[in-house]
Amino acid sequence: MTSSTLHPWRALFWEPVNGTGERLMVGVLYQFDGAMQATRILRDDVLDSLYGHASAAARKLIDTALEMYVQAARVSSIEAASMPLMGIYAGPLRCTEALSVGELLRTAALLYSSLSNLDKLDEMEEADAPLAEEVNRRFSTEVRGIVALRHPELLPGFGRGGPLIDGGQMVRFGYFSPKLVAHFSVLHPVRQSASVRDARARLWELQRAMGLAEISNAALITAVPRPDDATLGDRQREQAKANEREIEREADAARIILYPVYSANDGASRLIQAAA
Repeated sequence: MTSSTLHPWRALFWEPVNGTGERLMVGVLYQFDGAMQATRILRDDVLDSLYGHASAAARKLIDTALEMYVQAARVSSIEAASMPLMGIYAGPLRCTEALSVGELLRTAALLYSSLSNLDKLDEMEEADAPLAEEVNRRFSTEVRGIVALRHPELLPGFGRGGPLIDGGQMVRFGYFSPKLVAHFSVLHPVRQSASVRDARARLWELQRAMGLAEISNAALITAVPRPDDATLGDRQREQAKANEREIEREADAARIILYPVYSANDGASRLIQAAA
C-alpha cells in the first residue's frame, strides 16, 4: 500500500467576542507535499445560526484571516505562524500521517471540532483518491503475496484468463483455475460510484467466464471499509454499506459469491477457502 507521510498543521480558532476565551475551531493551516494552505471547515449553518444575515461578513473575516496565516507561514514557516490574526488564534503545531489533504483535515476536525463540515472534506478527498484500477491492483498484489507464503501451489492461478467473446481481447482474472474463477475489487470509501461500476463490470466478466469455461464456482473478493473506521463520515459509512448490499444482490443474481473483506490477509484467506 502507499506509505503515508508526516504533515505539519495547526488548528485555527476564532474568538467571536474578544476577551471571553470562548473559541470555535474554524479552519486548519497545514503544509502538504511542500505546499502551504489553509482551509475553513466550520459549517456554514453554524455561522448562519450565530449571525443570521451577517454571516457572510463573518465568513469573509475568517477566510481573510486564514489567507493571512498562509502568507505568514510562507514568508517564515508554519512553526513560526503562531500569532493571533483578526481574532483568529493558532493552536499548537502538530504532525499527522496522511495520504491526502482530506485525510489530514478529517483528523484535525475529529480532534478539535464537532462543528466541521465532514461532507465537504469527503468531496475534497475525492479529487485526491487513486483510480479504481490502481487500488484494485494494489489489493490483488497484496493478496497474491500472502497466498504465495501460505499456499504457493495456488500461484499458477493468478493472472490467468482468456477472451470472453469471439475474437475479443484477453481478459485476465484475479484468479482462474478449473475449480474457481475470481476477481478482486475495492469499494473505495471516497470513489464509491466508480468502485460500484468496476464491481459490476467484474461480475459480468465472471459470469461470462463461468459459462465459457463451465466453471460452477465464481467469487468477487472485495475490500470494503471497516464500519468502525474513525476517518469516515456518517454519509460515507452509510453509502458504503448500501453499495456493499447492492453489489451482493447483483452477485447473488449471477450465482457469484461476494466475499467482503477488511484486509488483504482476509482476502487471501477467502481465496484459499474458495479454491480448496
